[in-house]
Amino acid sequence: RTGVTAGPPTAPAAAADYVVTGTNAAGAATVALRIAVEPVQVAPTSLAYDTPVALYVTSEPITPNMAQVGGGAPSIFSVTPALPAGLSLNTTTGAITGTPTALKPQATYTVTAGNSAGSVQAQVRISLTGRGSWSAAGSMAQAKYYARSVTLGDGRVLVLGGRTSPAPTGTADIYDPAAPSAPVDQRWTSAAPMLVARSDPMATLMADGRVLVVGGDVAGNTTTASAEIYDPAANTWTATASMAEPRTRASITLLPNGKVLVAGGYSTAGSMQFKQTVEMYDPASGTWSPVGTMLVARAQHAAQLLPDGSAVLLIGGVNGLGHVGSAELFLVASGVAQSVAGSIPGGNIYDAVSLAVGSILAVTDTRTTAVRFHPATSSWTTSTLASGTRRLLATLTLLADGRVLFAGGFNLATAEIYNPDIDTWTNAAPLSTARNRASASLLADGSVLVVGGASGSGEIATAERFAP
Repeated sequence: RTGVTAGPPTAPAAAADYVVTGTNAAGAATVALRIAVEPVQVAPTSLAYDTPVALYVTSEPITPNMAQVGGGAPSIFSVTPALPAGLSLNTTTGAITGTPTALKPQATYTVTAGNSAGSVQAQVRISLTGRGSWSAAGSMAQAKYYARSVTLGDGRVLVLGGRTSPAPTGTADIYDPAAPSAPVDQRWTSAAPMLVARSDPMATLMADGRVLVVGGDVAGNTTTASAEIYDPAANTWTATASMAEPRTRASITLLPNGKVLVAGGYSTAGSMQFKQTVEMYDPASGTWSPVGTMLVARAQHAAQLLPDGSAVLLIGGVNGLGHVGSAELFLVASGVAQSVAGSIPGGNIYDAVSLAVGSILAVTDTRTTAVRFHPATSSWTTSTLASGTRRLLATLTLLADGRVLFAGGFNLATAEIYNPDIDTWTNAAPLSTARNRASASLLADGSVLVVGGASGSGEIATAERFAP
């Protein structure tokens, strides 16, 4: 009677044309109607990604990260903030694809999937690492290994001491990275020779810009207690007081108050003697003083100052009983050592760096795993090297962007990078020369200078530079 079309539809229907005719005594009229019945719109109820925490490598296409949606189908996807350069979000499927173009620390991205009935969100954490590249960086005047390198206050690198077959050397070389117009071989100059030829010395840049060098092995493969100081401004070496005990492969740590802490080590007076003692150097007076003992004797261990400066973490090493599978904290103010809960893998030589997030990463040359100490909880976590290969006598360097470069080793030209955001190792570009017992320094532009060392054919004079 009224011509009204009413009533709820009971099933979806495709669009179709209908002709409606209205009549009365005077005549009739028609109208065409197109009617479609759409399904009820249901909001999406869940959103997840195949890889919610992703680590990608710059310049390498990523495996598409697909969205998984529950409930109703979304009509559109969006993301905030914008994805890293080179990556994109498919607004129809939600897939994240592309080839990242720049390094970037881990960041969180919120993806929203929605339709007219509602929306749902998921978070994806993305870190961008890279392989880096190596370039030639010239040669020192003398090939050597077991040298020490120290980045000076003006950005130059001092490479001191070491060993050439068959004896320790007192030569010192300086690399100037701020001479880009000079051929690579001409960026090296010879510094004044050390007062004492020594291999495996301990060295650190002091607060006043001078370099303190202590201990090591001297002629006859005996261990020395002597110490000397390099003044970069004058290019001179000056003797300073000797330590109370001769030490090789002890740890050396610059403290916040400008003093220098030396712990453990060994000496080769007749038989090998491992040290448990700790002593401190005061640059103001030029003297050493005993400040305590460690819980156990250890040499070839790693040492890192805790972020608050209160203690030095001593990790692993060796002593007369073999590998030391423990760590301890040496409290700077009191000279008291405290044990650290938990065991660590025993290893011949440990090395460590302090990460930007406050934890400490340590590696050893006899394991394919690394350990990470978290001071806030006094706990350890482990990670596995990407190479799955032990790196005997490799270099470990904290990069300016917070990642860590682990390069070379016995018969190895490979390198890898630790990504602390995701606690994962990735392969880096290989060195041009397999080298072990080299030294490495971070430069002001964020690159790393790796110099000297030894290979199967003997000691090496060349250097190469890693660009992250």
